[in-house]
Amino acid sequence: MSTQKVVDPAFQGAGQKVGIEIWRIEDFKPVALPKSDYGKFYSGDSYIVLQTTSPKGGAYLYDLHFWIGKDSSQDEAGTAAIKTVELDSVLGGRAVQYRELQGYESDKFLSYFKPCIIPMEGGFASGFKTPEEETFETRLYICKGKRAIRIKQVPFARSSLNHDDVFILDTENKIYQFNGANSNIQERAKSLEVIQHLKEKYHGGVCDVAIVDDGKLQAESDSGEFWVLFGGFAPIGKNSSFIEATRR
Repeated sequence: MSTQKVVDPAFQGAGQKVGIEIWRIEDFKPVALPKSDYGKFYSGDSYIVLQTTSPKGGAYLYDLHFWIGKDSSQDEAGTAAIKTVELDSVLGGRAVQYRELQGYESDKFLSYFKPCIIPMEGGFASGFKTPEEETFETRLYICKGKRAIRIKQVPFARSSLNHDDVFILDTENKIYQFNGANSNIQERAKSLEVIQHLKEKYHGGVCDVAIVDDGKLQAESDSGEFWVLFGGFAPIGKNSSFIEATRR
């Protein structure tokens, strides 16, 4: 009887070329993601991410991460960990393994996705829709980080805004960047890169962009439009909510 371990079909050919490969855990099995979904991570899911490099054309080197969404079940997280070990075995036990928690990802992991990873609410268990079935959902993101930018989806509500951070409001026809009065210039610049990414990825490159500075008069066109989406202008919180947001 053969003692050769059966390799999960999803891992056939993994690590045979330089670049990134991603699998999502679906019904306790790894399923390869299409490249169009790279960088999009659902909070209810767990993923395996393999980065293959070949310095100076030499032997392949492997960095192997499993990413756990904040709402992922223990069973899914456990499956991701087990399958990561299995994939390492396929790669000859030569991979460096990392555990990534949503909101606390390593700089190495974040460096794979330019300009950032895109965290989304929901997950496989809640049911995915095909592009034909999807309707656009307005999303509000908080942005943080001077080198590796981190974004987190927060409730689409005025109470999510504050004076210390940069926010992106992604609507069907326009993307707004709200610069808190105390936000820093590096985060403002990085957030513009995120907006360009969202524009290309979710709007086919065709979408208006507006910058709204904290304290700008509501009478100004873009500022007025922005506040109308929140039910009208009203005072916002003074302090950063990013740490709290990552713990929700």
